[in-house]
Amino acid sequence: MNSLIEKYNNWTKNPQNGEDLFFYGFVLFIFRGIMGTTMFPYIGIIFKISFGIAILLLIAKIILFDRYTFKMLIAVTGMFICGAAVFLSSGYFSPFLWVLLIVAAKDVPFNKILKVYLLMNITIMGLAFVASLLGIIENLAYVNEEWDSYRYSFGCVYTTDFAAHIFFMLLAAFYLCQKRLRWYHYAGTCAIAGFIYYFCFAKLDTICILLIVLFFGVYHVLQWQSRRESVVVPGMEKDSQQVFVFKRVKAYLKWKGLWMKSALFSMPVLAMLMYFLSDYYEKDNEFLETINKTITGRLAFGKTGLDDYGISLFGQDIPMVGFGGSTILKEEYFFIDSSYINILLRYGIIFLLMIFIIYGTICYKHKGDTALMMAIVLLAVSCFIDHHIMEEAYNPLTYALFAKTGDVMWRSS
Repeated sequence: MNSLIEKYNNWTKNPQNGEDLFFYGFVLFIFRGIMGTTMFPYIGIIFKISFGIAILLLIAKIILFDRYTFKMLIAVTGMFICGAAVFLSSGYFSPFLWVLLIVAAKDVPFNKILKVYLLMNITIMGLAFVASLLGIIENLAYVNEEWDSYRYSFGCVYTTDFAAHIFFMLLAAFYLCQKRLRWYHYAGTCAIAGFIYYFCFAKLDTICILLIVLFFGVYHVLQWQSRRESVVVPGMEKDSQQVFVFKRVKAYLKWKGLWMKSALFSMPVLAMLMYFLSDYYEKDNEFLETINKTITGRLAFGKTGLDDYGISLFGQDIPMVGFGGSTILKEEYFFIDSSYINILLRYGIIFLLMIFIIYGTICYKHKGDTALMMAIVLLAVSCFIDHHIMEEAYNPLTYALFAKTGDVMWRSS
Protein backbone atom coordinates (compact mmCIF):
# COMPACT_ATOMS: atom_id res chain seq x y z
CA MET A 1 0.00 0.00 0.00
CA ASN A 2 2.79 2.42 0.91
CA SER A 3 4.48 1.61 -2.37
CA LEU A 4 1.31 2.48 -4.31
CA ILE A 5 0.89 5.72 -2.39
CA GLU A 6 4.52 6.63 -3.09
CA LYS A 7 4.09 5.92 -6.80
CA TYR A 8 0.91 8.00 -6.86
CA ASN A 9 2.63 10.91 -5.10
CA ASN A 10 5.57 10.75 -7.50
CA TRP A 11 3.20 10.61 -10.48
CA THR A 12 1.26 13.69 -9.38
CA LYS A 13 4.48 15.60 -8.75
CA ASN A 14 5.47 15.28 -12.40
CA PRO A 15 3.83 18.17 -14.32
CA GLN A 16 4.27 16.28 -17.60
CA ASN A 17 1.66 13.77 -16.43
CA GLY A 18 -0.80 16.60 -15.88
CA GLU A 19 -0.05 17.96 -19.34
CA ASP A 20 -0.65 14.49 -20.81
CA LEU A 21 -3.97 14.21 -18.98
CA PHE A 22 -5.05 17.54 -20.44
CA PHE A 23 -4.17 16.59 -24.00
CA TYR A 24 -5.92 13.21 -23.75
CA GLY A 25 -9.08 15.02 -22.65
CA PHE A 26 -8.54 17.92 -25.04
CA VAL A 27 -8.20 15.66 -28.09
CA LEU A 28 -11.37 13.73 -27.25
CA PHE A 29 -13.22 16.96 -26.47
CA ILE A 30 -12.45 18.82 -29.67
CA PHE A 31 -12.65 15.67 -31.81
CA ARG A 32 -16.34 15.52 -30.96
CA GLY A 33 -16.69 19.25 -31.63
CA ILE A 34 -14.98 19.22 -35.03
CA MET A 35 -16.74 16.06 -36.19
CA GLY A 36 -20.06 17.65 -35.24
CA THR A 37 -19.45 20.36 -37.84
CA THR A 38 -18.95 17.86 -40.67
CA MET A 39 -21.25 15.55 -42.64
CA PHE A 40 -19.53 12.43 -41.32
CA PRO A 41 -22.05 10.01 -39.73
CA TYR A 42 -22.75 10.80 -36.08
CA ILE A 43 -22.19 7.68 -33.93
CA GLY A 44 -24.04 8.80 -30.82
CA ILE A 45 -22.92 6.25 -28.25
CA ILE A 46 -19.23 6.48 -29.20
CA PHE A 47 -19.28 10.28 -29.12
CA LYS A 48 -21.06 10.31 -25.75
CA ILE A 49 -18.61 7.86 -24.18
CA SER A 50 -15.55 9.70 -25.52
CA PHE A 51 -17.02 13.02 -24.39
CA GLY A 52 -17.64 11.68 -20.89
CA ILE A 53 -14.08 10.36 -20.70
CA ALA A 54 -12.77 13.73 -21.88
CA ILE A 55 -14.60 15.56 -19.11
CA LEU A 56 -13.30 13.12 -16.46
CA LEU A 57 -9.72 13.53 -17.72
CA LEU A 58 -9.95 17.33 -17.63
CA ILE A 59 -11.43 17.30 -14.12
CA ALA A 60 -8.70 14.90 -12.98
CA LYS A 61 -6.02 17.20 -14.37
CA ILE A 62 -7.46 20.16 -12.45
CA ILE A 63 -7.86 18.30 -9.15
CA LEU A 64 -4.59 16.36 -9.18
CA PHE A 65 -2.13 18.78 -10.73
CA ASP A 66 -3.28 22.40 -10.61
CA ARG A 67 -2.30 24.74 -7.81
CA TYR A 68 -3.77 28.23 -7.43
CA THR A 69 -2.98 31.45 -5.68
CA PHE A 70 -5.83 32.85 -3.62
CA LYS A 71 -6.76 35.41 -6.31
CA MET A 72 -6.67 32.81 -9.05
CA LEU A 73 -8.78 30.43 -6.97
CA ILE A 74 -11.41 33.14 -6.53
CA ALA A 75 -11.37 33.83 -10.28
CA VAL A 76 -11.69 30.15 -11.24
CA THR A 77 -14.45 29.57 -8.69
CA GLY A 78 -16.33 32.61 -10.00
CA MET A 79 -16.06 31.30 -13.58
CA PHE A 80 -17.47 27.92 -12.60
CA ILE A 81 -20.27 29.51 -10.57
CA CYS A 82 -21.17 31.72 -13.52
CA GLY A 83 -21.26 28.69 -15.84
CA ALA A 84 -23.42 26.78 -13.37
CA ALA A 85 -25.79 29.74 -12.99
CA VAL A 86 -26.24 29.88 -16.77
CA PHE A 87 -27.07 26.16 -16.79
CA LEU A 88 -29.67 26.55 -14.02
CA SER A 89 -31.22 29.60 -15.67
CA SER A 90 -31.18 28.56 -19.33
CA GLY A 91 -30.54 24.83 -19.45
CA TYR A 92 -27.39 25.29 -21.57
CA PHE A 93 -24.50 23.22 -20.21
CA SER A 94 -21.94 24.27 -22.85
CA PRO A 95 -20.82 27.45 -20.99
CA PHE A 96 -19.83 25.37 -17.95
CA LEU A 97 -17.89 22.94 -20.17
CA TRP A 98 -16.24 25.89 -21.92
CA VAL A 99 -15.00 27.13 -18.55
CA LEU A 100 -13.80 23.62 -17.67
CA LEU A 101 -11.67 23.40 -20.80
CA ILE A 102 -10.12 26.84 -20.24
CA VAL A 103 -9.29 26.14 -16.59
CA ALA A 104 -7.85 22.70 -17.40
CA ALA A 105 -5.36 24.36 -19.79
CA LYS A 106 -3.54 25.93 -16.82
CA ASP A 107 0.25 25.69 -17.17
CA VAL A 108 0.00 23.76 -20.44
CA PRO A 109 2.17 25.34 -23.17
CA PHE A 110 -0.02 27.48 -25.39
CA ASN A 111 1.95 26.61 -28.51
CA LYS A 112 1.36 22.89 -27.95
CA ILE A 113 -2.38 23.47 -27.57
CA LEU A 114 -2.43 25.39 -30.86
CA LYS A 115 -0.40 22.69 -32.61
CA VAL A 116 -2.74 19.90 -31.46
CA TYR A 117 -5.77 22.02 -32.36
CA LEU A 118 -4.30 22.75 -35.79
CA LEU A 119 -3.31 19.14 -36.47
CA MET A 120 -6.76 17.84 -35.58
CA ASN A 121 -8.55 20.46 -37.67
CA ILE A 122 -6.29 19.92 -40.67
CA THR A 123 -6.77 16.15 -40.44
CA ILE A 124 -10.54 16.06 -39.98
CA MET A 125 -11.33 18.97 -42.30
CA GLY A 126 -8.94 17.59 -44.90
CA LEU A 127 -10.66 14.20 -44.78
CA ALA A 128 -14.09 15.86 -44.96
CA PHE A 129 -13.00 17.97 -47.94
CA VAL A 130 -11.66 14.98 -49.90
CA ALA A 131 -14.60 12.74 -48.89
CA SER A 132 -17.09 15.35 -50.10
CA LEU A 133 -15.36 15.64 -53.48
CA LEU A 134 -15.29 11.84 -53.85
CA GLY A 135 -18.97 11.56 -52.97
CA ILE A 136 -18.34 9.59 -49.76
CA ILE A 137 -20.18 12.23 -47.75
CA GLU A 138 -22.52 14.89 -49.07
CA ASN A 139 -21.11 18.14 -50.41
CA LEU A 140 -24.06 20.39 -49.62
CA ALA A 141 -24.77 22.97 -52.33
CA TYR A 142 -26.83 26.05 -51.52
CA VAL A 143 -28.16 28.48 -54.12
CA ASN A 144 -26.24 31.75 -54.33
CA GLU A 145 -28.92 34.10 -55.59
CA GLU A 146 -26.52 37.02 -56.03
CA TRP A 147 -24.38 35.13 -58.54
CA ASP A 148 -26.99 32.65 -59.79
CA SER A 149 -24.65 29.83 -58.80
CA TYR A 150 -24.03 27.48 -55.85
CA ARG A 151 -22.27 27.75 -52.52
CA TYR A 152 -20.52 24.57 -51.40
CA SER A 153 -19.88 23.30 -47.88
CA PHE A 154 -17.10 20.80 -48.80
CA GLY A 155 -18.07 18.21 -46.22
CA CYS A 156 -19.17 20.63 -43.50
CA VAL A 157 -22.74 21.17 -42.36
CA TYR A 158 -22.83 24.61 -43.97
CA THR A 159 -20.70 26.80 -46.21
CA THR A 160 -19.81 29.35 -43.54
CA ASP A 161 -18.77 26.56 -41.15
CA PHE A 162 -16.18 25.39 -43.67
CA ALA A 163 -15.01 28.98 -44.21
CA ALA A 164 -14.81 29.63 -40.45
CA HIS A 165 -12.66 26.53 -39.96
CA ILE A 166 -10.27 27.79 -42.61
CA PHE A 167 -10.09 31.25 -41.04
CA PHE A 168 -9.35 29.97 -37.53
CA MET A 169 -6.80 27.43 -38.79
CA LEU A 170 -4.97 30.15 -40.69
CA LEU A 171 -5.08 32.42 -37.63
CA ALA A 172 -3.48 29.71 -35.46
CA ALA A 173 -0.92 28.88 -38.16
CA PHE A 174 0.11 32.51 -38.65
CA TYR A 175 0.54 32.95 -34.91
CA LEU A 176 2.62 29.79 -34.52
CA CYS A 177 4.80 30.37 -37.57
CA GLN A 178 4.92 34.15 -37.47
CA LYS A 179 8.70 34.39 -37.90
CA ARG A 180 8.86 31.72 -40.59
CA LEU A 181 6.39 33.37 -42.93
CA ARG A 182 7.54 34.27 -46.43
CA TRP A 183 5.91 36.06 -49.36
CA TYR A 184 4.51 32.82 -50.78
CA HIS A 185 2.65 32.13 -47.53
CA TYR A 186 0.88 35.48 -47.89
CA ALA A 187 0.20 34.87 -51.59
CA GLY A 188 -1.15 31.40 -50.86
CA THR A 189 -3.40 32.76 -48.12
CA CYS A 190 -4.81 35.34 -50.54
CA ALA A 191 -5.53 32.48 -52.97
CA ILE A 192 -7.34 30.62 -50.19
CA ALA A 193 -9.41 33.73 -49.50
CA GLY A 194 -10.35 33.83 -53.19
CA PHE A 195 -11.33 30.15 -53.08
CA ILE A 196 -13.53 30.72 -50.02
CA TYR A 197 -15.24 33.70 -51.61
CA TYR A 198 -15.82 32.04 -54.99
CA PHE A 199 -16.99 28.61 -53.88
CA CYS A 200 -18.50 29.34 -50.42
CA PHE A 201 -19.47 33.00 -50.83
CA ALA A 202 -18.49 33.54 -47.19
CA LYS A 203 -17.88 37.28 -47.25
CA LEU A 204 -16.93 37.79 -43.60
CA ASP A 205 -14.40 34.96 -43.49
CA THR A 206 -12.91 36.11 -46.79
CA ILE A 207 -12.41 39.59 -45.32
CA CYS A 208 -10.98 38.20 -42.08
CA ILE A 209 -8.51 35.98 -43.97
CA LEU A 210 -7.34 38.97 -46.01
CA LEU A 211 -7.00 40.96 -42.78
CA ILE A 212 -4.68 38.25 -41.44
CA VAL A 213 -2.46 38.84 -44.47
CA LEU A 214 -2.64 42.61 -44.02
CA PHE A 215 -2.02 42.73 -40.26
CA PHE A 216 0.80 40.17 -40.15
CA GLY A 217 2.30 41.46 -43.39
CA VAL A 218 2.57 45.06 -42.18
CA TYR A 219 3.87 43.86 -38.82
CA HIS A 220 6.66 41.86 -40.43
CA VAL A 221 7.66 44.68 -42.78
CA LEU A 222 7.93 47.03 -39.80
CA GLN A 223 9.91 44.41 -37.86
CA TRP A 224 12.33 43.97 -40.75
CA GLN A 225 12.78 47.71 -41.22
CA SER A 226 13.28 48.33 -37.50
CA ARG A 227 16.03 45.69 -37.33
CA ARG A 228 17.83 47.34 -40.23
CA GLU A 229 17.66 50.78 -38.66
CA SER A 230 18.54 49.85 -35.07
CA VAL A 231 22.16 51.03 -35.08
CA VAL A 232 24.31 50.72 -31.97
CA VAL A 233 27.44 52.88 -31.75
CA PRO A 234 30.09 53.23 -29.03
CA GLY A 235 29.42 55.92 -26.45
CA MET A 236 31.76 58.42 -24.92
CA GLU A 237 32.52 56.33 -21.85
CA LYS A 238 34.24 52.98 -21.76
CA ASP A 239 31.98 49.96 -22.33
CA SER A 240 28.95 52.23 -22.76
CA GLN A 241 26.64 52.15 -25.77
CA GLN A 242 24.04 54.44 -27.23
CA VAL A 243 21.07 53.26 -29.30
CA PHE A 244 19.81 55.54 -32.05
CA VAL A 245 16.09 55.04 -32.66
CA PHE A 246 15.13 55.98 -36.20
CA LYS A 247 11.84 56.86 -37.82
CA ARG A 248 10.93 53.33 -38.86
CA VAL A 249 11.81 51.91 -35.46
CA LYS A 250 9.40 54.39 -33.94
CA ALA A 251 6.74 53.29 -36.46
CA TYR A 252 7.28 49.68 -35.38
CA LEU A 253 6.93 50.56 -31.70
CA LYS A 254 3.78 52.59 -32.41
CA TRP A 255 2.35 49.63 -34.32
CA LYS A 256 2.93 47.35 -31.33
CA GLY A 257 1.36 49.89 -28.98
CA LEU A 258 -1.65 50.26 -31.25
CA TRP A 259 -2.44 46.55 -31.07
CA MET A 260 -2.08 46.40 -27.31
CA LYS A 261 -4.83 49.01 -26.95
CA SER A 262 -6.97 47.75 -29.83
CA ALA A 263 -7.08 44.19 -28.54
CA LEU A 264 -8.13 45.31 -25.06
CA PHE A 265 -11.15 47.29 -26.25
CA SER A 266 -12.09 45.55 -29.51
CA MET A 267 -14.61 43.09 -28.09
CA PRO A 268 -16.63 45.36 -25.78
CA VAL A 269 -16.67 48.15 -28.39
CA LEU A 270 -17.84 45.87 -31.22
CA ALA A 271 -20.35 44.19 -28.90
CA MET A 272 -21.87 47.55 -27.97
CA LEU A 273 -21.95 48.57 -31.63
CA MET A 274 -23.78 45.38 -32.63
CA TYR A 275 -26.21 45.77 -29.73
CA PHE A 276 -27.15 49.34 -30.61
CA LEU A 277 -27.38 48.60 -34.33
CA SER A 278 -29.69 45.65 -33.59
CA ASP A 279 -31.73 47.43 -30.93
CA TYR A 280 -32.36 50.53 -33.08
CA TYR A 281 -32.87 48.61 -36.30
CA GLU A 282 -35.96 49.53 -38.26
CA LYS A 283 -36.70 48.38 -41.77
CA ASP A 284 -37.69 51.92 -42.74
CA ASN A 285 -34.28 53.25 -41.76
CA GLU A 286 -32.37 53.15 -45.05
CA PHE A 287 -28.94 53.30 -43.40
CA LEU A 288 -29.60 50.44 -41.00
CA GLU A 289 -31.41 48.42 -43.65
CA THR A 290 -28.37 48.73 -45.92
CA ILE A 291 -26.16 47.41 -43.12
CA ASN A 292 -28.68 44.66 -42.41
CA LYS A 293 -28.66 43.47 -46.03
CA THR A 294 -24.89 43.66 -46.22
CA ILE A 295 -24.53 41.34 -43.21
CA THR A 296 -27.32 39.02 -44.38
CA GLY A 297 -30.17 40.03 -42.08
CA ARG A 298 -28.26 39.82 -38.82
CA LEU A 299 -29.61 43.11 -37.48
CA ALA A 300 -33.20 42.02 -38.13
CA PHE A 301 -32.74 38.71 -36.31
CA GLY A 302 -30.92 40.42 -33.45
CA LYS A 303 -33.76 42.92 -33.15
CA THR A 304 -36.30 40.09 -33.07
CA GLY A 305 -34.35 38.31 -30.35
CA LEU A 306 -34.03 41.43 -28.21
CA ASP A 307 -37.72 42.30 -28.57
CA ASP A 308 -39.11 38.79 -28.07
CA TYR A 309 -36.84 37.58 -25.27
CA GLY A 310 -35.09 40.56 -23.71
CA ILE A 311 -31.91 40.53 -21.62
CA SER A 312 -31.49 38.48 -18.45
CA LEU A 313 -28.66 38.04 -15.96
CA PHE A 314 -27.85 34.39 -16.70
CA GLY A 315 -29.67 33.67 -19.93
CA GLN A 316 -32.69 31.75 -21.08
CA ASP A 317 -33.64 28.97 -23.46
CA ILE A 318 -34.03 30.43 -26.97
CA PRO A 319 -34.79 27.88 -29.69
CA MET A 320 -32.91 28.65 -32.88
CA VAL A 321 -33.27 27.16 -36.35
CA GLY A 322 -30.49 27.70 -38.85
CA PHE A 323 -29.13 26.18 -42.02
CA GLY A 324 -26.85 23.20 -41.65
CA GLY A 325 -26.81 19.52 -42.42
CA SER A 326 -29.42 19.82 -45.16
CA THR A 327 -30.34 22.06 -48.04
CA ILE A 328 -33.99 21.86 -46.99
CA LEU A 329 -35.15 24.05 -44.11
CA LYS A 330 -38.07 22.28 -42.41
CA GLU A 331 -38.86 25.06 -39.93
CA GLU A 332 -38.88 28.83 -40.10
CA TYR A 333 -35.36 30.22 -40.01
CA PHE A 334 -34.36 32.07 -36.87
CA PHE A 335 -30.70 32.20 -35.89
CA ILE A 336 -28.69 34.95 -34.19
CA ASP A 337 -25.21 34.72 -35.69
CA SER A 338 -23.42 37.51 -33.85
CA SER A 339 -21.54 35.98 -30.92
CA TYR A 340 -22.18 39.03 -28.77
CA ILE A 341 -25.97 39.12 -29.20
CA ASN A 342 -26.21 35.32 -29.14
CA ILE A 343 -24.41 35.10 -25.79
CA LEU A 344 -26.21 38.13 -24.38
CA LEU A 345 -29.61 36.55 -25.01
CA ARG A 346 -28.90 32.85 -24.39
CA TYR A 347 -26.28 33.01 -21.59
CA GLY A 348 -27.01 36.39 -20.06
CA ILE A 349 -25.27 39.71 -19.55
CA ILE A 350 -23.14 38.45 -16.63
CA PHE A 351 -21.62 35.69 -18.74
CA LEU A 352 -20.95 38.11 -21.60
CA LEU A 353 -19.18 40.45 -19.19
CA MET A 354 -17.13 37.49 -17.95
CA ILE A 355 -16.00 36.82 -21.52
CA PHE A 356 -14.89 40.45 -21.85
CA ILE A 357 -12.97 40.14 -18.58
CA ILE A 358 -11.31 36.90 -19.75
CA TYR A 359 -10.08 38.45 -22.99
CA GLY A 360 -9.19 41.68 -21.23
CA THR A 361 -7.03 39.67 -18.83
CA ILE A 362 -5.36 37.85 -21.74
CA CYS A 363 -4.60 41.19 -23.37
CA TYR A 364 -3.16 42.60 -20.15
CA LYS A 365 -1.04 39.53 -19.36
CA HIS A 366 0.33 39.15 -22.89
CA LYS A 367 0.35 42.74 -24.10
CA GLY A 368 3.91 42.33 -25.35
CA ASP A 369 2.85 39.54 -27.71
CA THR A 370 1.78 41.65 -30.68
CA ALA A 371 0.84 38.63 -32.81
CA LEU A 372 -1.60 37.45 -30.14
CA MET A 373 -3.05 40.95 -29.87
CA MET A 374 -3.65 41.03 -33.63
CA ALA A 375 -5.26 37.60 -33.46
CA ILE A 376 -7.66 38.76 -30.72
CA VAL A 377 -8.68 41.81 -32.76
CA LEU A 378 -9.38 39.53 -35.74
CA LEU A 379 -11.40 37.24 -33.46
CA ALA A 380 -13.42 40.22 -32.22
CA VAL A 381 -14.17 41.26 -35.81
CA SER A 382 -15.20 37.72 -36.74
CA CYS A 383 -17.48 37.44 -33.70
CA PHE A 384 -19.24 40.65 -34.70
CA ILE A 385 -20.95 38.50 -37.35
CA ASP A 386 -20.29 34.84 -36.49
CA HIS A 387 -21.16 32.80 -33.41
CA HIS A 388 -17.98 30.73 -32.95
CA ILE A 389 -16.29 32.50 -30.03
CA MET A 390 -17.14 29.73 -27.53
CA GLU A 391 -16.89 26.73 -29.86
CA GLU A 392 -13.82 24.60 -29.19
CA ALA A 393 -13.83 23.34 -32.78
CA TYR A 394 -13.07 26.86 -34.00
CA ASN A 395 -11.59 29.34 -31.52
CA PRO A 396 -8.39 28.28 -29.68
CA LEU A 397 -7.32 31.70 -28.35
CA THR A 398 -9.13 31.56 -24.99
CA TYR A 399 -6.65 28.99 -23.65
CA ALA A 400 -4.08 31.78 -23.37
CA LEU A 401 -5.84 32.84 -20.15
CA PHE A 402 -4.19 30.14 -17.99
CA ALA A 403 -1.89 28.36 -20.44
CA LYS A 404 1.87 28.79 -20.32
CA THR A 405 2.84 31.24 -23.06
CA GLY A 406 6.43 32.10 -22.17
CA ASP A 407 7.80 29.27 -24.31
CA VAL A 408 5.72 29.88 -27.42
CA MET A 409 8.00 29.13 -30.37
CA TRP A 410 8.60 31.95 -32.83
CA ARG A 411 6.99 34.35 -30.41
CA SER A 412 7.05 38.01 -31.41
CA SER A 413 9.79 40.11 -29.93
